[in-house]
Amino acid sequence: MSRVPDQRRRTQLIMAASVALILTAGAVTTAFLDARETWRPDVSGPVLPDWSQAVASARVIEISGSETFRLEQVDGVWRMPSRDFYPVRPERLAELDAYLAALTYVGARTASPDRLARLGLAPPGEAGGGTRITVSNGEADIVADILLGDTRGEQVYVRQPGRNRAFAARLGDGAVARPDLVPADAWLDLDFLALGTNDIARADIQPESGPAYRLVRAGVSARNFSLRQPAGWLPITAAAGDGPASALGRVRFRDVRRADRLGGEFVAHHTAETFSGLRVRVDVKALGETRWGLITATAVTDGADADAAALNAAAEGWAFLLSDLTLDRLIRPLDRIADPRETEADAP
Repeated sequence: MSRVPDQRRRTQLIMAASVALILTAGAVTTAFLDARETWRPDVSGPVLPDWSQAVASARVIEISGSETFRLEQVDGVWRMPSRDFYPVRPERLAELDAYLAALTYVGARTASPDRLARLGLAPPGEAGGGTRITVSNGEADIVADILLGDTRGEQVYVRQPGRNRAFAARLGDGAVARPDLVPADAWLDLDFLALGTNDIARADIQPESGPAYRLVRAGVSARNFSLRQPAGWLPITAAAGDGPASALGRVRFRDVRRADRLGGEFVAHHTAETFSGLRVRVDVKALGETRWGLITATAVTDGADADAAALNAAAEGWAFLLSDLTLDRLIRPLDRIADPRETEADAP
């Protein structure tokens, strides 16, 4: 009779030993994985040690983040193919050059793919995704490739595409700031038109609907613009015309395309003239629900020749997408800033 309890005890002991062995093996495995993820190999020096040579041979730069776009060097000028090869701002390239050249390693971080998103180093386009910068020489030879993650304090997380190991890096002297890499329009000079609100003397506006009108400021010290044309209208307030009249004081466009490929039809225009003799006309073209501006500058006085030439050099041959706010100010209908005066014949 005693054999059955003895057998039962032996079975229980064997099961307990097996469970203990499994738990021990799991603990060892977990400890090994944790140690591997927190491993800190010695790393030092530049993140991109051959960056100076890469810059010298660079002909194509591809940036992938929340969106993907390319920059290409054409006849010595960097341009963006997706914007009909509109020129890229040289200062943006200089900022990127200085930033990547200054990155130096601090140490290694996690190698777990599941933890990369916490550092902003997941694949571009995913949640917690980084920004990938790929530089090639125009012959499909990649000369530099890096993925940039979150910036925290003086450190930025980086990794090489195709590898899971993340690293922390810092800027060599701390004097270089991370440039704006996305969106794509951060690389384009879309805010070149800035006449200065206080410098505008007159504005002639033809809205999409309603009569054309003219707003004039008597002098630089005058506070508001006066409605000079057409007759028979009274401004709602003394400052009602200031918004439309000063629309070209400073403008940032939303996008750019070659004018000869745009299509659409002209529906309105705005012409501003400064006290110094610079006249700028924006012809508004409708393309579906969007509105694009074509810009022409003219020097009314000799002193405005240089400014007119600079504006035409930046705008000639291009059409610029207008934001809703800019469009509202640029070609605001007359009946939104003035009321028709009541004549004696209309009076009761």
